[in-house]
Amino acid sequence: MTAIVPKFVRGVVVLVLLGTLTMALPLLLTGNPAIAVLGTEATPEQLAAFTAALDLEASPPERLVHWLGRAFGGDLGTSLVTGLPVAEEIGSRLPVTLELLLCSQVLALAITLPVAMRSAWKSGGILDRIATLVTFVLISTPAFVLGVALILALAVGATVLPATGWADPSDPVAHLRHLVLPVLTIALTEAAVLTRVLRADLIATLGTPYILAARSRGLSSWRLLVTRALRPSSLSTVTLVGLGLGLAFGGSVLVETIFAVPGMGRLAANAIAARDFPVIEAIVLFSGTTVVLVGIVVDAVYGVIDPRAQHVPAR
Repeated sequence: MTAIVPKFVRGVVVLVLLGTLTMALPLLLTGNPAIAVLGTEATPEQLAAFTAALDLEASPPERLVHWLGRAFGGDLGTSLVTGLPVAEEIGSRLPVTLELLLCSQVLALAITLPVAMRSAWKSGGILDRIATLVTFVLISTPAFVLGVALILALAVGATVLPATGWADPSDPVAHLRHLVLPVLTIALTEAAVLTRVLRADLIATLGTPYILAARSRGLSSWRLLVTRALRPSSLSTVTLVGLGLGLAFGGSVLVETIFAVPGMGRLAANAIAARDFPVIEAIVLFSGTTVVLVGIVVDAVYGVIDPRAQHVPAR
């Protein structure tokens, strides 16, 4: 517990710096931010209302303090485009992105674990060579290119899945059909990276003396991999999974835009295009908080996987 306190303090410092930079975004616009957003034809009343709504007369640190005071009361501001509360906008989009994220991470791990373990056990074999080729291709392919390729293959060519759109969970079949392509796009990219990292760590672990001793006692390959080698080899994989979970809200912009998924990523893309600063500020701070909290959880998980990790001094 005491080891988490310094990490929590560092996380707070990071969030304060991130929040200050975020609150300075309107000031980066050329000239008066109100005129840059509303245009030169805006009336003085409209300019004054815009300035008051965004609290632009205050400095970025002051704006952050004011924003946090309202946020703790549940007020994240009002969207300049829709006129709806930002908390309501995020609340309607967050479940979609969470579902997309969790499904893709589960699928990525379901692909990674057996492929990485088999490749590490038979390093240099046919399956390992095929897995290496496929993972390198997936790693080098941008997510939007992979998404378009899946659309062409499964929606346009085979016509078995819808290309874009989203269906309400009240219709489970339609909902699952619309979920497949975006989940595949994220999961395949994640699985490629996780497989390469876990395979390398497993190969290193399999060469250690205690694993060689276990093999000499006749322990079966899968039992040896699962009970002896996987746990000490999974620290890097846990780190990447944690980073994927933390960065998903920002990284889902392309995938959600390609497949017209009404999640946090698409909300962020629309807000950036429309210069909807209240929405942008809320999403950036929400994503930053998520990254910090996931980082703290991942550090705690290290101690469960390998207690020695708790005693490694921070660098």
